[in-house]
Amino acid sequence: MTSSGKHVLITFGRSFLSLNLARLLAAGGHRVTTVDSIPVAITRVSNAVTGFHKVPPPKFAPQEYCRELARIVRAESVDMVIPIHEETDILSMMQGLFPAECQLFLSDFELENRLHNKFEFQAMLDERGVPTLKYAQFASRAEIAGLDFDGPFAVKQVYSRGSQKVHKVYPGDPMDWLEFDDDNPWLAQQWLHGDRYCTYSVVRDGKIFAHATYPVGYAIGGSSCLSFTNVHHQGIFDWVTDFLADTSFTGQVGFDFIDHPDDGLYTIECNPRATSGIMMFRPHNRVDQAFFGTNDELITPDDDVERMIKIGMALYGWRADARQGRTMKQYFHDMRTFDDVIGVPGDRKPGVLLPAAYAGILRSCVKYRVGLAEGFMHDHEWDGHTI
Repeated sequence: MTSSGKHVLITFGRSFLSLNLARLLAAGGHRVTTVDSIPVAITRVSNAVTGFHKVPPPKFAPQEYCRELARIVRAESVDMVIPIHEETDILSMMQGLFPAECQLFLSDFELENRLHNKFEFQAMLDERGVPTLKYAQFASRAEIAGLDFDGPFAVKQVYSRGSQKVHKVYPGDPMDWLEFDDDNPWLAQQWLHGDRYCTYSVVRDGKIFAHATYPVGYAIGGSSCLSFTNVHHQGIFDWVTDFLADTSFTGQVGFDFIDHPDDGLYTIECNPRATSGIMMFRPHNRVDQAFFGTNDELITPDDDVERMIKIGMALYGWRADARQGRTMKQYFHDMRTFDDVIGVPGDRKPGVLLPAAYAGILRSCVKYRVGLAEGFMHDHEWDGHTI
């Protein structure tokens, strides 16, 4: 570690995003500690990580979680906490627990929440005169009759994840299968076909210091990306730049876009936290500088980057809805030629630990009665419930 290196704590240590970020920070000369609510987290054995702590689950014990992170920060002189998943919202509520000399790489709760809430995010766009797809919020069965859509529309809860419980609905469908939560109403949003893109940005006070745009390739259920290639889309970058500057956001953030050949560019939703785009950066890109705001020029991934989550590809990528028109021959070719984001030269132990890590996650799936994709992150989600 160089003399200018910082001590950074990364949350959600089981995540491939956390693993890749830890490697990028360590390559920049920083000391990395990770935490998670499960004991077998793949970052725990990475050569990039010098310390690991098991902590309470943020979803089910949010105050205890934040207090324990604050204790670790004080005991180990942590300079920065970088949250990865929806524990970002929980930490933003309790920033006062942390010492002033440690930066939490996030924004205030009001902004984090408006960006996270899918209805509030669309309202933010309306307030700024940004074109949106038609949308409406409803919180009861009686309000379904008031939905006014001419064609198909998506139905999802305002606090939800991209690969979970997104339903395509047509006007007149009864939707009698919906369940209602007072803290988490539903959003109806116009369904539009077109080229789909995702972004990832590292931002300080509204200024972008690192950015990646990638098309939706292989994806769980057609929405949660498993493969990553870098593209340049000036329209998307300009949109993200203008929007973030107007909000003075600090943190990691991603947006989902649809680019329609006739109707233009629309933003479907915002994820004010880490997204899979972090896995597109390589150590020499020095994305660690973006978190501290020390780079003068925008950091972007290499043009030739081709990476994938190969365990996810093995579990989901072969399915027709994940391949999205690609043949099985193409699938096997890409599995051979794309780089894996988990097992990399010089840091193979996280890949070796995967079976044990997934065994622990499967136990969580049984405990919470959810599927594997949901169980992976279930105890780090926040669905708008009062803490």
